[in-house]
Amino acid sequence: MKTLVLGASGATGKLVVSQLVERDITARIVVREIPKLPADISNNKNVEIVTGNIDEFKADRIQELIQDCDSVICCLGHNISFKGMFGPPHKLVVNAVTKISNAILTIQESKKLILMSTTAYTNRKQGEENTFGEKLVFSLLKILLPPHKDNMLAGDYLVYGVDASSFIEWVAVRPDGLFDEENESEYEIHES
Repeated sequence: MKTLVLGASGATGKLVVSQLVERDITARIVVREIPKLPADISNNKNVEIVTGNIDEFKADRIQELIQDCDSVICCLGHNISFKGMFGPPHKLVVNAVTKISNAILTIQESKKLILMSTTAYTNRKQGEENTFGEKLVFSLLKILLPPHKDNMLAGDYLVYGVDASSFIEWVAVRPDGLFDEENESEYEIHES
């Protein structure tokens, strides 16, 4: 089994890759810079490192990356800095999810796609609704925090753009509190 991990050098991405390696799953990881990786990842025989910016990869390169993978985990996010929050690329996550989805549909091979997303996403297609207060807060977050909007757009793309696809089985995942812990914590699975 092989999994493509986008954003593998970030806080969440490193933890995901460590979990894959612990389970003896081969990980093909895309990172912009190799030095940001811990030695246990960069020197692991089950980790294939691809250096580059996913936002700049063309369609054929994306297809090449996913061709022999069973799944894709998108851990992309924006750096917690002024430039990371408000500078380009503004649609890093949604652009990557769109490219990956299109590549899967082009090669017509079934793949699993996991999106590390935001807890604030509301799947209206599943009948989820927000209170007036939640709508107000989420609207403000979309305006004030461009990364939040990017995650919302990525969720919308999956719900409304690829939901009926017979080749993409997807899920959006996000802990309520994201901490850099070495051990996995308890979790719950919800239908939507």
